[in-house]
Amino acid sequence: MTADQEWRRARTSRFRPDGIIGTPFHGRTARRSATPWYFNWDLCHVVDVYDDFHAELGAIRTNVAMGDMSPLCKVLISGPDSGRLVDWLITRDTAGLHPGGIYYTPWCNEDGRLVSDGLLFRTGEDAYLFTGDPSYEWFASQAGGYDVTLTDQTDDLGILAVQGPRSREVMAAATGVDDLEMDFSRLGRFEIGGVEVDVARQGFTGEHGYEILAPRQAGDRVWDAVAAAGEPFGIRPCGEWAIDVARVEAGLLIPGPDYANGGPDVTGSHTVSASDPEFRSSPFELRMGRFVDFDKGDFVGRDALVAEQEAGGPPRRMAGLDIDWRAITEAHVERGVAPNVSPRVEWVAKPVTGEGRTVGRASSVTWGPTVGKLIGFGHLERELARAGTRVAVTWEIPGAGESIPAPAIVAELPFLALHRA
Repeated sequence: MTADQEWRRARTSRFRPDGIIGTPFHGRTARRSATPWYFNWDLCHVVDVYDDFHAELGAIRTNVAMGDMSPLCKVLISGPDSGRLVDWLITRDTAGLHPGGIYYTPWCNEDGRLVSDGLLFRTGEDAYLFTGDPSYEWFASQAGGYDVTLTDQTDDLGILAVQGPRSREVMAAATGVDDLEMDFSRLGRFEIGGVEVDVARQGFTGEHGYEILAPRQAGDRVWDAVAAAGEPFGIRPCGEWAIDVARVEAGLLIPGPDYANGGPDVTGSHTVSASDPEFRSSPFELRMGRFVDFDKGDFVGRDALVAEQEAGGPPRRMAGLDIDWRAITEAHVERGVAPNVSPRVEWVAKPVTGEGRTVGRASSVTWGPTVGKLIGFGHLERELARAGTRVAVTWEIPGAGESIPAPAIVAELPFLALHRA
């Protein structure tokens, strides 16, 4: 087998024969990290925490932080029929998406279950870039008969997120554009550190922020330029730990921990729920119904979603969970076990009970330092998904060989106000 064949097989299996790789910013992130803690994100290792998780999350919420989001998969669809194919793939109507625009959107399989969700950038008249969980095989399976070219750009582009209340000031300094004004979900072309980059007014933290798409070979220069521009504002690098907790506080879900991939691609998430058919979900279950445009015409999964709505909607609905951490702490203390209520997002689902039976599952459970609560997402029978409903999350006590029903209250999402404008 040639090296190129090995690489193509690695891409399909989500495993590289030459091992885990660094992102375009690895040369700088590795130097800045004061811990040995890395996070295995798909085909890459990225810094999990640089020095102080709480300070990193605090910078996102109160000042400004920069984080590496490069392992997100990136698929470019280009060619004369690119618009037609994209309109077939996604649940949203692309008529309003013009060059320079960005859509957040789900894309579904024929059963109306999510393959993934993510961002769709219209980078040109006949060019669209998807970022999200691995979906190249799924897109390719739907591209027959369309005059398009699919290009996997995952390893060609780095994504550097700049997030927080002072992110605009940092980006103005980095780009040299003093009156930098970008509406949310817009894409612009700028120069940072002498490098032409695309900048999106986007982010995965719930804060005002930006994502910089930079060519791999220029990763170090872009990182250095942003770090230098941000130094007067107290910018600090943030690891995936802080970004993961921030997105839960903001009510933002991810494929794998929060729902299973309904397509053929092997997910980038290393969790058993990522491929569990029981965790496959429709957009309406996951609070994405406003991103489904039935009036636009046909798209993959439309018939199944119409049938679901005509039947009264999905049997499960996602909501927030406010879990009683004090009851969990008391149960641990009673058994002589150190309490384990951690600001670390749990990617393994927990059963949720109510009315004497299992009524769903909890995903992405974590302590939210910003809100001072133990929180997570509840995927519940729709009658129980109303705010204020009392349920219980099955909580295992490590080393004790038992679990307790931790009291929880169904809550509205997000857990904090979003500041994206």
